[in-house]
Formats: sequence, C-alpha cells, structure tokens
Amino acid sequence: MVVTAKIEKLEDGKLVLKPDTDISRFVEQKRPRRVEVRLDDGRTISVDQRRKIFAIIRDISLWSGHEPEELRQYLEWDFCSRAMREWFSLSDCDVTTAREFITYLISFCFHWGVPTKDSLLTQTDDIGKYLYLCLENRRCAICNCPAEVHHVDRIGMGMDREKVVHVGLNAIALCRAHHEEAHRRENALFADYHIYGIKLDKHLCKVLSLNQKPKGEVKRGE
Repeated sequence: MVVTAKIEKLEDGKLVLKPDTDISRFVEQKRPRRVEVRLDDGRTISVDQRRKIFAIIRDISLWSGHEPEELRQYLEWDFCSRAMREWFSLSDCDVTTAREFITYLISFCFHWGVPTKDSLLTQTDDIGKYLYLCLENRRCAICNCPAEVHHVDRIGMGMDREKVVHVGLNAIALCRAHHEEAHRRENALFADYHIYGIKLDKHLCKVLSLNQKPKGEVKRGE
C-alpha cells in the first residue's frame, strides 16, 4: 500500500506524519512494523506525481488489456521518442519531466477515449495545459464527458457567433450539464474545481470550428 502524507512536525528527530487518506483499517489488519518514507526535495519527481502517473497507467491498462509494467515501458518510450529526449526513470527524474509525462498521458487518454476511474482534472500536474487539452479534444474540464465551448468572455446578445473573431477570447470546455451550471453560477463553479478560462489561439479555433478572422478578410495569396 502506497499513500502520501504531510509532515505535521519534527520533534527530537522524530517525524509526525498525517496520511492524506485514512489508513487505520489497513494498519489494524496488517499491523505493519516498518514503513518506507520517501522525502520530496522539490527537485526530483514527487510522491504525488508518481501516484498520478501509475493511476493513469492503471486506467490505460484496464482499457487496453496490456500488463501495466509492459505498458509503462512503451508509454515512456513513446513519450521520449515524440519529445526527442533522453530516457528517464520514474524513480529519480526531475519534476518537470514528470509533469510533462503526466500531460502526455492525459493527452493519450483524450485522444484514444480511454475511460478513467477519476476525472483527469484530479490527475493533472499542469492545469493550464490540461484545460488546453480539454478544449482541443472537446472534453469537459470537470468530468471529461464530451463537451461544448463555454465562452468565459461573453459574446453579447444579438451578435452572430460566426462573425465574432474568437482568437484571444477566454473559453473552457464543459459538458452540457456543467455548461448550463456555469451559466447559473460560473464564479462559484470555477472556484469549486479550481478551473478557469484560457485564451483561444488559432489552432484551437481551427479544431473547434470557431471564426479566426473578421468576415471578409482574405489571407495573402488567396
């Protein structure tokens, strides 16, 4: 069993830890005498990052039918190959590599429609890139269901959405239910899930079929 914990205090060389999950039942049943403590020094992969990685790989394994260890090795190879980077180890890689690998795994799940036990919002280590991927793949930022584009920057009533230039406007991907909820209580909903709108760029406008330029504007060479 692997859990994360917060250091409550250090007293006379003794650590007082508070587990992030209730382990009382496990301790009563198994009565472990010794535990392994891995301290996060802020430079190498954290326990929380490692937990997220293995949780996503577990979900991909259940979906694909491949053994988790075999799958992990393939995904690490594919990540390194695509990013043209050196091989790394999940035991001691730097936090940036771990963060980028988590983002790669989330992108993999969205692209192939991998069902996950929990929303990938709880697994992301880079909320900005996660929200971008949600828009790019039309997946709800909260629950990962098929999504619509919710404009955080309001488009006024009576305006033709097809004529409005969307590049630079803030938006977020939300499923129908969360989209309707956002219209009722956007600020509270965003605060509950710690999410926000991000600026639409030309790539997002293209994949989402949103207008990128003023009507009648002609690109050079057209």
